[in-house]
Amino acid sequence: MNSNITENQSENLSILVWKLALGSAVSWEISKYLGSNHPYLAPLSVILTIQSSFDQTISISVKRVIGTLIGISVTVLIAKFFKVEGWSLGLLILIGCFTAKYFNFSKKVIHQVALTILFVFVFEHQTGHYAFDRLRDTIIGVLVAGVIQMVWFHLFTKRKELHF
Repeated sequence: MNSNITENQSENLSILVWKLALGSAVSWEISKYLGSNHPYLAPLSVILTIQSSFDQTISISVKRVIGTLIGISVTVLIAKFFKVEGWSLGLLILIGCFTAKYFNFSKKVIHQVALTILFVFVFEHQTGHYAFDRLRDTIIGVLVAGVIQMVWFHLFTKRKELHF
């Protein structure tokens, strides 16, 4: 073990690894079961949203969903008029991110808008159903992350109560 990592930090990292692995597996399977052609999007949301506390996970999850909704909306409404190329992508990101800024959303939401526009713009032209998969699988991922955090918190709190 690295001498710079305390025993408590090592335990916390192990817990994180378990949460990420379990959340990724469960969200992928739920996504596939519900018909996704892009099930990797659900574990992506788990990986990006699980934080060290339940409250932080929920905060990041909400920002991810809001950014995804704005990005999908802008892209689906406008992108059909553009070819997939750099200048079109830049214009869509400009519109989407300024939309988020107009509504006073945080920098994290603006980043999610930009990421969503990038992927929806490119993949929606190829598959025609990526936007729906992106939204559904993002919601699955953040819900799984929230449930894992809630269950873990409940189990951890109960275990601590039993030791006192």
